[in-house]
Amino acid sequence: FFFLLFPPAILVTPICPHVLSFRSMVFPDHVVIRCTVPDDARSDACVAFDGKFRRLLHRGDSVIIQMSEHPVPTIDRMDHTSDWLGSLKRNFNFNTRAKQKPL
Repeated sequence: FFFLLFPPAILVTPICPHVLSFRSMVFPDHVVIRCTVPDDARSDACVAFDGKFRRLLHRGDSVIIQMSEHPVPTIDRMDHTSDWLGSLKRNFNFNTRAKQKPL
């Protein structure tokens, strides 16, 4: 199956999880998520945002994830759904085949 997610929602996707059972999670936009390193953890943890700005989290530290009060404005050429789906199709090359070069 292929699922489409339309805002407003919070999508949390683990990158390089240590077990394969971790999957993306979708939360309503009003939810506040707190991820805490347990006080009895064997070691510290690291967190990165958009693959950058890596930070070390010590035992007892938390990261809070919530929807911004200031959403990013966008300009839709047609309508929100068509623009968004078209962007996915262009960027992920859905239903397209790369043009092959002649021998």
